[in-house]
Amino acid sequence: MKKIYLHTTDALKKTSIEKICSEQQISLYTLGYPDLNKTISGICGIQLKAGKEHKQPPVMYTLPEVMLFYGINDNALDDFLDAYNAAGIEKIKRKAIVTPANLGWTLYELAEELGKEI
Repeated sequence: MKKIYLHTTDALKKTSIEKICSEQQISLYTLGYPDLNKTISGICGIQLKAGKEHKQPPVMYTLPEVMLFYGINDNALDDFLDAYNAAGIEKIKRKAIVTPANLGWTLYELAEELGKEI
């Protein structure tokens, strides 16, 4: 099943993304502060053995916009991104495909790592 996990505080952006997801039969899930310390595998419902100790977010941490793609092949991802760009939706800078390499990271750790690439 094609899934996108999204955190944004922009209601118009979220509505526009929901429309594209609906048209392309992609399930959209909302991420929030309760997900900060969850692993990506936990968010996606994938069972993993207990892993390493994780970094904790600072007390007043602000979760940035983030979008995770799970179960979406290259063609479907291209179709989604083409529709996203054609709709003129403001870019989300922190985007990632769920991979074996990031399954053990928490949402906080992934958001911070993606922030280094901006």
